[in-house]
Amino acid sequence: MLVRNASVAPRPSTTSRSEPPVSQTPAAKVAPTGLQVKDTFTQGTEALQRTARVGAAPAGDHGKLMREYLTGARPPPADFEKVMGYKPFAIQTGHGQRMQDPFGSASAPGKIGPDQEFDPAAKTHDYGYDLLRYYDRKGTPLSGDARKAADKLFREDLFHYANDQKGFGDRLKYRTWAQIYATAVELNSRVQGYGPP
Repeated sequence: MLVRNASVAPRPSTTSRSEPPVSQTPAAKVAPTGLQVKDTFTQGTEALQRTARVGAAPAGDHGKLMREYLTGARPPPADFEKVMGYKPFAIQTGHGQRMQDPFGSASAPGKIGPDQEFDPAAKTHDYGYDLLRYYDRKGTPLSGDARKAADKLFREDLFHYANDQKGFGDRLKYRTWAQIYATAVELNSRVQGYGPP
């Protein structure tokens, strides 16, 4: 059973690869020396300052972090929507909650195989790859373990779909396609050095 949120507006364009990451943009002009600049922050901005730091990749196990993002155990980074151009949404599957890119899809060459059936798994996987791109743009890329975790969950979701089929023939067919899709993704990640796609 899939539960979907309301449809979303088309994705706005995001920054190009030629633009520097947010952490490398020029800083605001400094006030001339000799002037006394008064801090205008109030006590209420402390929470905002803590939230703004969410853009940096947290230290620790990035594989576990990615799985938490993809299963909804951890909310998206505070400025993810601003940086990536969309807000991920949650669906409930028979195997747990998944967060998804509303614009993602199973991108098989020539649309071969069960791309519609594997679409929910692909949208979750696409959100995982967008998290890799997000942290790369922020200047704090996640380790290769994060991409491996996204690929692993993709494989699990594909095989969950295949194993949930009623007939032996359908299970066999979808297991075969799940193996093909998952292996293609994993080989591509290996070729790209498990970095941001």
